Amino acid sequence: MKIKEALIEGRDFLKNLEYTDPIYETRKILAEILNKDLSYLVSHDNEKLEEAIKNKYFDILKKRQEGIPLQYILGREDFYGRTFAVLEGVLIPRQDTEISVEVILKILKENNINKMLEIGCGTGIVSITVDLESKRKMDITALDISPYAIKNTTINKKNLKSNIKILKSDLFEKVSGKFDLIYSNPPYIKSSEIENLQLEVKDHEPRLALDGGIDGLYFYREIIKEAPNYLNNNGFLVFEIGYDEAEDISLIMEKNFDTKIYKDLNNLDRVIVGQLKI
Repeated sequence: MKIKEALIEGRDFLKNLEYTDPIYETRKILAEILNKDLSYLVSHDNEKLEEAIKNKYFDILKKRQEGIPLQYILGREDFYGRTFAVLEGVLIPRQDTEISVEVILKILKENNINKMLEIGCGTGIVSITVDLESKRKMDITALDISPYAIKNTTINKKNLKSNIKILKSDLFEKVSGKFDLIYSNPPYIKSSEIENLQLEVKDHEPRLALDGGIDGLYFYREIIKEAPNYLNNNGFLVFEIGYDEAEDISLIMEKNFDTKIYKDLNNLDRVIVGQLKI
């Protein structure tokens, strides 16, 4: 079977599945297996595939048919110009979260910030990226309650030579000291809406990282309530949020924080920043 034939047949495997982009995914999968870039597939489309390569390619496509996320199958995902390991049982990085990184880096540039805490680090993409992108030496602690997330963040810390600290904790339970900035992208899906999510999300990604309680705001309330005790004067509390949650979260924050909302590339509310009132 030639490369072009494998790509055409592969698209038939994935067509009519709501959670796939057949053209993109068939190319990405085959390029990954061949250890080549996408342009290679175009310039060598008449090249014949070895039987082992062909079998591996279609095995992956069958897993995609079952709804297993591609990031779990390949074990990695790109984020902010770097490749991060992704383990099953850990929330898959979303490109929208790059907005969070941009906002945090902007705050760092404009303020005297040295200590940062991330609550719910998952694969570690935000803490590690901020650590590696920051123009100053940062003291960053990344925490999560999930042992899978702790393991995943530890792998990425080592692979990418980051200096972040990693802590297993249920929110602030094991946290001590104060920080200039606290960031979280907590679970924010309403419990009743999880069954309506795409198959690959609801059946394969960890519910622990998705379920935000009855109204989706449980973890925001808990973090907002405790954050003032762990922030230095004029410190910042930064959240990634669901597109329809900005108003509700702003109201919860208004007692102790002055807030500002940032939109994503689709012009949807994505990040809310609160600065602790004096």
